Amino acid sequence: MPAELHNIVTRKNIGSAKGLLQSLVPRAQCFCFYDLNRTCIWSSDGADDYEIDSYVMDLPGEIVAGSDPDSGLLRRTLKSGRTLLVLPVTREKNSSLGLLITVFSKNAGKSSWFNPSLLQKILLPAVEVIGESLSLHHQLGIAEANVRIAEQELKLIYQVDEKIHSTSKSHAGLAQLIGQSGRFIGIAYSVLLLPAKRIRISATHSSWKNVNRKALDKYLVNTLFPKLEGHRAPVIFEVPAVASSDAIEEQGYQAMLCPLLDRAGNLEGVIAQLGRVNKETFDKCHMRFMSHIMRKVQYVIEQSFDAMTGLMNRSGFEAQLHESTKSLKDSSDTHQIIYFDLDNLQLVNDTFGRGAGDEVIVRFSQMLEDVLPKNAVATRLTGDDFAILLTHSALDDALDLTSLVRKDSDKLRYLQGDKSLQVTFSIGIAEFGRKTEDEGDALTAARIACDTAKDHGRDRIEVYDQDNQSFIRRYDDMHLVSQIQQTLDSDGFELLAQPIVSLKETDESYRFEILLRMQDSKGNAVASSAFFSAAERYQLMPQIDRWVLSSTLARLGEHAKYMHESKTVFAINLSGQSLGDDEILKFIEDEIDSSGIPANSLCFEVTESAAVSNRVKAQSFIDTLRKRGCTFALDDFGAGLSSFAYLKNFKVDTLKIDGSFIRDITVNRISESMVAAITQVASVMELETVAEYVENKKTKSLVAKLGVDFAQGHAVGKPAVLEQVLAELTDQTRTSLA
Repeated sequence: MPAELHNIVTRKNIGSAKGLLQSLVPRAQCFCFYDLNRTCIWSSDGADDYEIDSYVMDLPGEIVAGSDPDSGLLRRTLKSGRTLLVLPVTREKNSSLGLLITVFSKNAGKSSWFNPSLLQKILLPAVEVIGESLSLHHQLGIAEANVRIAEQELKLIYQVDEKIHSTSKSHAGLAQLIGQSGRFIGIAYSVLLLPAKRIRISATHSSWKNVNRKALDKYLVNTLFPKLEGHRAPVIFEVPAVASSDAIEEQGYQAMLCPLLDRAGNLEGVIAQLGRVNKETFDKCHMRFMSHIMRKVQYVIEQSFDAMTGLMNRSGFEAQLHESTKSLKDSSDTHQIIYFDLDNLQLVNDTFGRGAGDEVIVRFSQMLEDVLPKNAVATRLTGDDFAILLTHSALDDALDLTSLVRKDSDKLRYLQGDKSLQVTFSIGIAEFGRKTEDEGDALTAARIACDTAKDHGRDRIEVYDQDNQSFIRRYDDMHLVSQIQQTLDSDGFELLAQPIVSLKETDESYRFEILLRMQDSKGNAVASSAFFSAAERYQLMPQIDRWVLSSTLARLGEHAKYMHESKTVFAINLSGQSLGDDEILKFIEDEIDSSGIPANSLCFEVTESAAVSNRVKAQSFIDTLRKRGCTFALDDFGAGLSSFAYLKNFKVDTLKIDGSFIRDITVNRISESMVAAITQVASVMELETVAEYVENKKTKSLVAKLGVDFAQGHAVGKPAVLEQVLAELTDQTRTSLA
């Protein structure tokens, strides 16, 4: 509390006893109170009295402090003839608060009524009241000071909490914690040391800017760190001065060490606060505050590191990746990202159990730690995916580092009894610098390179090349995935229907194939080949197939009467991924039942390759729906080398001839012969045939001559919005009936 405010409160407390003092000693001229600094805080007449001030200033310190045995009552006669009675005002344990001086007029001390001992007894209750009041005020002042300190402490803690949850879980986030905590309690040198995680973060006050930090850290790790074993709260150490040394860090100081424990309760690091700038010692408030900071640091570490391996986790690594972009010196400075994927970890899990797989993961993480240079940080991104950020380095540095890792690959051979498995790993490398728009793109590029290494045989290294078409396709696929999912979630796909026209004059039935279209966030059409490539690569086709089926049947259900009265058939494509989905059959049956349309108005198209890949399961699926009345078409027929051999094992209704034979059929005799052969076999097996990609009249005429039953393509009908097609069909039906 400021001195002036303190004096005001003191005057108020003593002033409240003025009436009591005057009623006890009515013959007193006035009363004064002097504090321990010999300052007159209060006078009952409100006037300055320099004679009394001078007298008090000359009193021995023992009397003012109340430590003189004779200070219980003093009687003095001033030069002016006035008499003073001086009584000490004390609090608990007889510690002095100041002096109460009763002033009597000139020659009053010679009167018969003036009895100092009696006056002392009379004034004693008032002195005790004043002492208790001042004591309470003193205690209140201490409490208020503590509250202010606590408020400052809480304010910083709230700021720390906010930063923990709003800033990155990286070295920068930890640096804020260490720097702010050190400034709050006035520390000369603050440091966070996590040796096993290769983390060292420090903050130094200007008074210690020239100290040897490495020597201090070495002293902490070798001398004080071992003494923290078994402790869970901050510990204060007295660091002795070094004789004949002028170095500021060797003049002796207190050090507060806060132990950092891992999830198992083992000591793994320390926050050290060395020396307070004002040379004062640490108190309980400092220890309480650092206990909170210690817990927050442990929280950030737990959130940023993988529990199994001790490596940084994905969120921590991405934050570190973001911070690393700020350290790029110029346009020629580059970082390297090395992406690792354990090729056959699942085989280890299936053969030896998940515990064996976990052991392999730990072994691999240790392999990375053993070769990690100082300018690198490693992470476990997912179950069997790891990465290294190699800062300020060239491609050759990354290749050298991967060579060191591959050199120890024998450590990943897992043995159990007479069984053994060698785990291999694929590696992708991507470089990024200031020109890279988003550091996340660099991680994606490294992953694409790693996936390419797996596709090219596994257990190899691929370097990302943005001019390589396979890399570009993978990159595009990865960026399309989120758009596809968003379109699915928002029902943003568009359904079209393309006519499949009979080439026989006697067949007047209508057939259509349901097609899917997608737009990007800017409203531009996304090529079907692009989004189907991405959907297949990232296993989204079952979701897309379900959406198409459900949405198509919902629209057809709105025209259920027409669908029952006509012979119109709509063909819906099913992917190979959906054929492998155990729950897709029940889903289709439920959708057909709820739509109210006849099953014979539906044809399902499956590609030859998808059907062949799981022949038994595919045929069971086909047979079940054919019994309900659905028909099946084998799409892209003829593209496989053994198409005719497989055909006799599949019970389908229609063959859709692969478009590669139709596009050039008018100029390629081989394509013409293949189409002729397919139509001949189909005729023997009583199957219908469809020629896709019929883009002109010449092609249409030729395929009809070869015996193909139906044609599909722009020459016979372009795709149109499904709702529009259904509206036209029902309108035609009404017109013909009229």
